[in-house]
Amino acid sequence: MWSLIGKLLGGVGGMVGRIIPDRNRQNEAQSRINEAEVSGAPASRMRLWRSFLGWILALLFCWEVVGRMVIVPLFFAQWGEHLPPSALDQIMALLLGMLGLGF
Repeated sequence: MWSLIGKLLGGVGGMVGRIIPDRNRQNEAQSRINEAEVSGAPASRMRLWRSFLGWILALLFCWEVVGRMVIVPLFFAQWGEHLPPSALDQIMALLLGMLGLGF
């Protein structure tokens, strides 16, 4: 009796294994695909340019949000009158476009 139940449950476990994919296998396969794609890519200065632009846009975003909206009014109120208009809309458009988020 117990052996029959064990065989039935073993068969169900095998079917479940075929239906539900193994995440570790999928992650390993995706990792191998990613490594193959990167190894075949030519050395490019474009990667450096994108990272440089990303850092500059991130710093500008920090200035516009933290510096201009928090620090300047609290500590340097007289500067606020002489600052040029905010460019947060343009910075956000470029930064979100680089991140692939769009708007």
